Amino acid sequence: MPDAIVIPEQARRPAPLRRSADDPPHAYVPRRPGAYLRTSLDRRGDERGVGLQLEDADQRRTELGWGTFTEVYRENDTGAFKKRRIMRTDGSVDWVVVRPEFRRMLADLLTGRIDGVIFYDTDRLVRQPRDLEDLIDVVEHTKHPAAGVTGGLNLINGPDRHTARIQCIMALKASEDTARRVARGHLADAAAGKLTGRAPYAWNPDGTLRQDRARIAGRIYSRFTTGASIAGIARELNKDNIPSPRGGAWSPAAVKGILTSPRYCGFVSYRGKHRSEYTRQRDGWERVLLGEDGTPVTGTWEPVVSQKVWAHSQLELGRRRLLDQERGISRNPDGANQRKYVFTGYLRCGICKAPMSAKWVSRRGHVIYYCPGKVRGACGKVSRRAAPVDARLEELIADWARAQVYDPLPVDTPLPSVTEIQDHISAITERKRDLVRAWATDDAALRGMSPDDYYLTLSTLNAQLRELSRQLEATGARSAEPSIRDYAAEWQTGNLEQRRTIVAEVFKAVYVMPSGKGRAPFNPAHIVPEYAEDLPSIHTQPYSDAPSDELLQPGGDRW
Repeated sequence: MPDAIVIPEQARRPAPLRRSADDPPHAYVPRRPGAYLRTSLDRRGDERGVGLQLEDADQRRTELGWGTFTEVYRENDTGAFKKRRIMRTDGSVDWVVVRPEFRRMLADLLTGRIDGVIFYDTDRLVRQPRDLEDLIDVVEHTKHPAAGVTGGLNLINGPDRHTARIQCIMALKASEDTARRVARGHLADAAAGKLTGRAPYAWNPDGTLRQDRARIAGRIYSRFTTGASIAGIARELNKDNIPSPRGGAWSPAAVKGILTSPRYCGFVSYRGKHRSEYTRQRDGWERVLLGEDGTPVTGTWEPVVSQKVWAHSQLELGRRRLLDQERGISRNPDGANQRKYVFTGYLRCGICKAPMSAKWVSRRGHVIYYCPGKVRGACGKVSRRAAPVDARLEELIADWARAQVYDPLPVDTPLPSVTEIQDHISAITERKRDLVRAWATDDAALRGMSPDDYYLTLSTLNAQLRELSRQLEATGARSAEPSIRDYAAEWQTGNLEQRRTIVAEVFKAVYVMPSGKGRAPFNPAHIVPEYAEDLPSIHTQPYSDAPSDELLQPGGDRW
């Protein structure tokens, strides 16, 4: 008979099994709890509401016998109902409630920084079911409690979780009911000619005109109607040290917001929930509230410019937009933004893989690429001066172009007839021409197409033309379009749209790796491309945190 095994002492007294999965687990007493506090509105700005919640939460902690609060998560004057549109790191779009402290609390509970949570009430904790489910998932995984001050709920218990879900749905309905009543009130105020929402730049909250800001707004209209660009107006205002509506520097978007606001000529602006359809926001006319007779509703406030000047500004905006399209400058489908830089949309943060943005840094005097940070669900830890990155990517494109030498097809490769190939080339060339023309003229057939989809379609057509030219070359005939394109000439003479078409043919993405702390010199190995096609003939340096000696040049690429 084999020797008897030795059962460890800790295994001789196992924890008793629960009769039901809904029964509460063993009574865990947190030693490092956290407190989550939130108020939706703090008119006085004294945080009195979250202060009172903290007092009650601390009393509840004492009653439960928990340890001292390790972390207090305060979200004062923060809503839990209204969702915002954000872009995920993979490029997808989602609508979520942005609450950084709530997300930090979830992360700390999951990682063990805190081992329990006390919140004031369910409606202070969440107003959207998806947020509640995120917390429940963490509680179920960690087996650490989340208890409320009022109602005695504890999300570690199954019945309490279902009660919290019902309360969350009721709180959500209350928020939606309130939002509906507020929206209806805003519509009634707008129809009566009253100012609604946040007070515009040139007016006080009571509707009286601020003469100093009215002069600045009038200056914006005057400069724009006499030919100045929107970006140029913003630079002029910043040069004169005039604060923007938010108190900082002027941006082209802030200038355009004043130019497109109907309020400056006395028309009522309304973009609320009672709009029957989404507005593209190409000019200010789509914001104007029309009366039952089809004419604009006039407000009760004093205008800054005449209706004629404002209408002329909208015509000028449309004229410049059409001129940009004729020049090949692309815009997003909603007409709100336009591409300014060749490589934006392809650059990715090397840490979190989020799409990188670009902006002009006036105090440095150059453009940077940067990870946008938590606002877009990114890390915000990588930034680069744009010029050396652009130069490196142009080198990679040149290497890619040199690799576009067609290998001859094998002799036994079956080929269509010369006529069939030429007809196919003509058909694809015509499709390409129609696509470019429709995009440049903002044809209605392409208004649902994003710029990236357009560039991808155009690059696909170019790839088909290259393959057909290769087949035609193998037959001994000469194609009307050269089999090897002069990419260098196209890049040098092409506009923004043409260059981005080439970029779409070369790269799927370009990852900008971190360079370490301080003003590190630019290292080409930190720019890691992902090519649209596998081209082994292109030489790329492997990524390394340590720059080589020959790369140590004076000056850094950090901003």
